[in-house]
Amino acid sequence: MLTTTHVMKQLIPLAGLLLLLPVAQTQEFPREKPLPEWTQEEAVAVLNDSPWAQQVRVLQLSGRLLGRLPDGRTVVYQDAPNLPPRQYSVPVSSIGPERVEAVYAVRWSSARIVQQVLERLRELAPVLHEMQAPPPELSADHYVLTARLVQPPTGSAADRFAFATVYDEAGRPVRDEPPQVADIFAGLSEQELCDRTELRLGKKMKVKPERARRHGVGTSEGISFFFPRQRNGGPTLTPNTQWVEFSFQGKKDDKLKVRFKLAQMQFAGQRDY
Repeated sequence: MLTTTHVMKQLIPLAGLLLLLPVAQTQEFPREKPLPEWTQEEAVAVLNDSPWAQQVRVLQLSGRLLGRLPDGRTVVYQDAPNLPPRQYSVPVSSIGPERVEAVYAVRWSSARIVQQVLERLRELAPVLHEMQAPPPELSADHYVLTARLVQPPTGSAADRFAFATVYDEAGRPVRDEPPQVADIFAGLSEQELCDRTELRLGKKMKVKPERARRHGVGTSEGISFFFPRQRNGGPTLTPNTQWVEFSFQGKKDDKLKVRFKLAQMQFAGQRDY
C-alpha cells in the first residue's frame, strides 16, 4: 500500500490546472451578404465560432485520484482529498488526478456584427437567441465580453486514464461515475468575478473589468464583463494592438483563456469590437 508521502511524490503537478482545447477551427461566414439574408446556421456560427467568439474544451479536476494496477487496469485510488485511499491487494502505481470535460464560450458582445447577428437570430429562432445569453445591456464606454457555460463538467476527459474500465477492491468491473463538478464561475459574486478576470493586451499590459453582470438562467445564463474603452487618458485598444486575451481564474486556480486576434475582427471594412 502507498503512503500519502508516496502518493504526493507520484502525483503529476497538475493541481489547479485547466487544459484548454479548441472546439473547432474558426468558420468562414458571409461578410458581404446582407444580414437580413443570413441563415440561422450562419448567425449561430458568428456567435460561437468566429473572430468574435470562441468555444474551448476545458479539462477540470474532479477531485478524485486514479491509479494503475500492475496489469494495466485503472482504478479509483482516492475518492476525495479528505477521504483515505482505497485499499487494494496489489500495489497501485501511476497515480494522477482525474479530469472531467466542460465546454465554455467567450464572445465579444459589444462588436457591431455580434449585436446585429443576435437581432437576426431573434427573428429566426427566439429560443436559440436566448440560449446565446445575450447581455441585457451594453455600454458605449466599455468593451463587453460575455462568457457562458456550453457543456457542464461531465464524463471522464480524454487524458491517459480516459475510457478505461474501473474495478472495485475485489477486481470486479464497476460503473464508477466521476463526481459532480461545478463550473468555474459557480459561487462567485459579481465583484469576485471582476477580481478574477482581466484582459491581456500583450506581454505586460493588463486591463481589469469595471464591472460584471450575471444574466439569464439555466442554459441561457451568461456573465458579461465591462472593460473600459479609455484608460490613462487614451484608448485601451490602439491600431498597434495585435491580440487581446480574456483570462479568468477560478477558485481552485483554474484558468479559462481565450485569445482574440483584432486584425481578423473586421466587418464592413472596419475593425469591429
